[in-house]
Amino acid sequence: MNTKLIATYKDGKQINFETIEEASESTGLSIQSIKSRANKPGSGAKSKDGITFQWADPAVRRSLNAKKSKKKGNNFELEIVHKLKEVGYPNCTTSRNSSRELDSAKVDICDDTLPCYIQAKYTQNMPNYFTIRDLCPLKDKFFCMAWKKAGKNGEQSPGTVMVIPIEFFYQLITKK
Repeated sequence: MNTKLIATYKDGKQINFETIEEASESTGLSIQSIKSRANKPGSGAKSKDGITFQWADPAVRRSLNAKKSKKKGNNFELEIVHKLKEVGYPNCTTSRNSSRELDSAKVDICDDTLPCYIQAKYTQNMPNYFTIRDLCPLKDKFFCMAWKKAGKNGEQSPGTVMVIPIEFFYQLITKK
């Protein structure tokens, strides 16, 4: 992966660096600070020193952001699994850890005793439930989507909702 960086100073001067370590030594900034600035273009203007960084190859930024998004999604799945274990589904797990077949069928959370299939999404905008549901070939249980809204600019998530079919909702609230 190409890790070359371009630093732009307040006065418009630009310096190319072969590595993050070289940029850190030259500017006196930490490697983490440089990565953070390079992954958020334009953030240097708000910093006291006014130095901005960008990856020489834009694919590096996209790759790092994709890894970050995947990690957030995986953590969200685990959050759901832990909660389901707490409420009485001790064998609950993520499909990526237990069933490649379920994972490719758009099912993220597995447990034979769950009354539904669960797809987990951690995104800024609400995903299209119907498109995702239609991609799931399994029709023997209800298809539900857990959506955690990503906070803007690194802020905390404003909340999580479960999108479920109305028939399943009525089944859940029916008085016995």
